[in-house]
Amino acid sequence: MPSRPLRRDAELNRARILTAARELFVERGIDVGVEEIARRAGVGMGTLYRRFPNKDALIEAILWTTVDDIRELAVEVAATEPPASALHCFLVRVLLADPCHGVFLSRRLWIGRTAERMVTEVVPQVAAMLAAAQRAGTVRTDVVLADLLVLMRSLRLVMDITERVAPGSWRRSLDIILAGFRPDSRNAELPVPPPAFAMLAGAGEASPSIG
Repeated sequence: MPSRPLRRDAELNRARILTAARELFVERGIDVGVEEIARRAGVGMGTLYRRFPNKDALIEAILWTTVDDIRELAVEVAATEPPASALHCFLVRVLLADPCHGVFLSRRLWIGRTAERMVTEVVPQVAAMLAAAQRAGTVRTDVVLADLLVLMRSLRLVMDITERVAPGSWRRSLDIILAGFRPDSRNAELPVPPPAFAMLAGAGEASPSIG
């Protein structure tokens, strides 16, 4: 039986809790207490626990919302941007969408059930944009999904390092990297084969410093 929709006030409380948790995880780290999350959200502990029985449930809710947002963005960009530029537009917009939460989120998007949703709901959309860009001649044909995953996760770390001291400077790093994705007769072959996408996608928990 489907669960009943939340009342309006319950929906607002849930949104406040998720927003407060995101902010505090960024400011103070993942060990911040649920009491402080409830205080930041302006709700009581009973309200928090009715929505999220423990911190793991709260983190998963944040991550699942993030997967939904990324999927919807990929669908929108693919439908509205030319094939030659859609991938570039998507990469910029997905990084712009939540710059301060990047490392906290990105390394956990590839763990457990969240990873399953990323692989089934988001990866095919990105793969289609990559193939379209390659057919249009704006991305070299030997770039693969694993390269894009490394790019996104490495840029999350760049953002974590630079955003507070030089906001927006990560876009310079993105442009430098994407310049290397463009076809160039002077560098026709990549000397090292790519790692397996499945191995990288499962490395979120083992490599927390990478993001």
